[in-house]
Amino acid sequence: MDKTLKFLTDYAASLRYEKLAPDVIHQVKRRVIDSLGCAMGCYTEDIPKLVRAHAMEVTAKSGATILGTKHRTATELAAFANCVMVRYLDFNDSGTSKEVGGHPSVNIPAILAVAEYAGASAESFISAVVLAYEIHGRLADVAGLWRRGWDHASYMTLASAAGAAKVLGLSHAQIADALSLAAITGFYLGQTRTGRVSKWKGCAEGNGGRNGVFAALMAKRGMTGPEAAFEGSKGFFKVASSPVEMPVFGGNGDVFKIQIAQHKYFPSDHETQCAAHPAIELGKVLANRLDDIDKIVVDTYHLTMEVAADSPEKWDPQTRETADHSLPYILSLCLTQGGYWLDDFTEEKIKNPKLRPLMKKIQVRETEECNKRFPESNRFRIEVTMRNGEKIVREIDHAKGDPQNPMTDEEIETKFRKLVAPVMSEEQMDRALNRLWHLEDMRDMSEVLSLFELKE
Repeated sequence: MDKTLKFLTDYAASLRYEKLAPDVIHQVKRRVIDSLGCAMGCYTEDIPKLVRAHAMEVTAKSGATILGTKHRTATELAAFANCVMVRYLDFNDSGTSKEVGGHPSVNIPAILAVAEYAGASAESFISAVVLAYEIHGRLADVAGLWRRGWDHASYMTLASAAGAAKVLGLSHAQIADALSLAAITGFYLGQTRTGRVSKWKGCAEGNGGRNGVFAALMAKRGMTGPEAAFEGSKGFFKVASSPVEMPVFGGNGDVFKIQIAQHKYFPSDHETQCAAHPAIELGKVLANRLDDIDKIVVDTYHLTMEVAADSPEKWDPQTRETADHSLPYILSLCLTQGGYWLDDFTEEKIKNPKLRPLMKKIQVRETEECNKRFPESNRFRIEVTMRNGEKIVREIDHAKGDPQNPMTDEEIETKFRKLVAPVMSEEQMDRALNRLWHLEDMRDMSEVLSLFELKE
């Protein structure tokens, strides 16, 4: 096998629960709670319902459970349905990478589906989640897929294949096959989240998880993949990326990616919610004076321009998927009402004509200073100029949820409760949180799914 495939396989095979520090294990629990809260928070939304309906057409005795139900379907279909639920609200965590790193917590439901199917231990599940975060995040640091036109969901297939292989207990050779199969089949176009964003945006990484799970399941049954999936003449580095050296991965004193992924405090794209904090402050300062604003200039880094201010559609969002990636829309909400929540992404709210005049006053520009600080800082500088010439400025480097400004366990619990309250009772919430904070004590990972089973 080529050296990249060998490196990833060796790392996957060597990662052990016993080697994980208490903080790493605690971070897994924080991510699981946050992710499953996001999943249940969109349980009644149309797209999760659509995907669940498709998955429920199949019944499998030895498959995996669809979150919120008792129904067992094919493992890869359960992975897809549950991954979409975690991702749909754009409220789950973001990776810390040098370019668009995606949302590594989408790996969690993919790995959970396979863990349930395989009867894997909690220790195996926890180590698999750490592994998936590593492969997802380290490849995002060096592969440069986004700038070549590939979507960050592409990292999902490789990461979830590795995590699934871990809970399946695959041999070294089988892990290599799972990763090889994922490498040659799991790439998706960046048009997914460019311009007017379609409903598929919230499903793309779920599809990556589905394909990663499928690759691992096929490897378990003896399917082989090419030995030079990364470095071959038509391999990963020739077609999707350029040749790169693998970076240092977590362990042996080096930080794991799961320890520095960014939680989300608001339900929107990472760049938009970074800007939310200074905009909320400005809204307080400018109360009753918004009509007197002449212009708003936002200085930021290149990814904001590529994701949240890349096209005219971001100044006139018509769908939920475009609105939660629209910097002008999010800034207008923060200025006028002091923040935003899930109900601000209904069709009526998104098309609110009262916001359009304010949105038109917003200019977004990339600056050398902001780019220099990225990715250590997600810098935004917002300058409001009033009609009388007065200028008011607010700046931010680290949003709430950033590793430099982390959410507390209590804040994660509060977010979880607010998200799941429409579908779960207080008693069920308490029970779920109590068990998930003691995830390592679970004997059977199917217990996680049972905690969220809803009454018919």
